[in-house]
Amino acid sequence: MFQLLRPKQWIKNLLLFAALVFARKLFDPQAAITATLAFVAFSLASSSVYVLNDLIDAERDRLHPEKRHRPIASGQVSSSAAIALCVALTLAALGMGFRIGFEFGVSIVIYLSMSHFYSTLGKHIVILDTMLVAIGFVLRAIAGALAIDVPFSDWFVLCTLFVALFIALSKRKAELQAGGANSGARPVLAQYTANSLTAFTGTSMAAAVISYSLYVQDVLAENGGQFRRLLLFTVPIVIVAIFRYFLLVDSGRAGEKPEETLLKDRTLQLSILGFMFIAISAFYGGA
Repeated sequence: MFQLLRPKQWIKNLLLFAALVFARKLFDPQAAITATLAFVAFSLASSSVYVLNDLIDAERDRLHPEKRHRPIASGQVSSSAAIALCVALTLAALGMGFRIGFEFGVSIVIYLSMSHFYSTLGKHIVILDTMLVAIGFVLRAIAGALAIDVPFSDWFVLCTLFVALFIALSKRKAELQAGGANSGARPVLAQYTANSLTAFTGTSMAAAVISYSLYVQDVLAENGGQFRRLLLFTVPIVIVAIFRYFLLVDSGRAGEKPEETLLKDRTLQLSILGFMFIAISAFYGGA
């Protein structure tokens, strides 16, 4: 039953902590506790989405060499038990969300509504399917700021959108390379082409780098202190990480499971650690 929650996917919800770091609230006990509770609430919400998605896709998942082992597709968990779990997770997420704050609770409502639309209809509409996935990450970034009641940068939101779009399009590219267009597991792949996905990923990749660079420039324009200027060194790290991921996908070594790639690839891990070290030094050094 626990496997049905897809705990590995909770890594996506770490994005809720971005506002905590960039708003210089990392060492504020109350803000840290609130952000952690927000992470738990979003993890409950996302797990409810995964359960519903597995219910809807059970027949298609049985055609996939790996997804056929999922609890519902394999028959390990009954549909009635899965529905009960989905309802319980949704109620728990909403209850916790609105207790944290009204605006944060509304963000969970929007996330659930959009995600359920994706599960039932959106994932069958070419381009919109990846855009909805990307917007889900944007909602996480904004929700993290709403939870601890701090402002968020428009450039950071745009950067989140483009990075998420890049990852979502890369996943479609990897699935297409693996022959997914003919598997029946994801029908929307038949509407994509290898050339179009290469162009889409390249565009989103460039937009992500540009928007992050503009975010850094925006931060420096507000406060260009000695330590804050360290943020400039995060730009090449972001470029290395994005290019590395693109290379892994293009060579067929990753893409279908982004979270596993993140947990296994040493270059990406070092890039993230380097980024966090420099970012924390920039925002908290000399404070």
